[in-house]
Amino acid sequence: MNNYSVTYEKFLELSYQLLEKIKSNKEEYKAILCPLRGGFFLSYFMSVHLELPISYIEISSYAGKEQRRFQIGIKPDLIEGKFLLCDDIYDSGNTIKEIHSMYPNVDFDTICLVSKVKEAKVIYASLVDKDNWVDFFWEVM
Repeated sequence: MNNYSVTYEKFLELSYQLLEKIKSNKEEYKAILCPLRGGFFLSYFMSVHLELPISYIEISSYAGKEQRRFQIGIKPDLIEGKFLLCDDIYDSGNTIKEIHSMYPNVDFDTICLVSKVKEAKVIYASLVDKDNWVDFFWEVM
C-alpha cells in the first residue's frame, strides 16, 4: 500500500481547484454540510470563499485504517433545499451514500479533495489509486 500525502500546500491547491468548479453554483446552496472530522478543513475553506454557513454532521465508520459500522453523533435537521456536502475523501462512497439516505428530501452537490473512484456524482480535485492510503496534514500533526 502506497501513501498519498496531502500537505497544507496541496490542500490549498486542491481546494482552489474545487472552488473554481463550483463557485458559479453558490446561490443555489442553503449551506454547507460538513461531515466531522474529515470534512472540516474543506468546509471551512468553502464557507469563507462562498460566504455560506456550515451545518455539522458527526458520522464515522473508521477505526484506524479499518472501516466498520457507522456511528452517528451530531445530526442536523435538514428538511429540504440544496446543500454543498464537503468531505476529505471519496473512498468506498459509503459515508456519502449514508448521508444521502439520511436526508431523502435534500439535494446535495458533493465535493471531495481526493477520490479513489471515478464517480459521476462527486466533484473531486485529485484521483488516486484505490490501493493508496491518503494522509491529510491534519491527521499527521
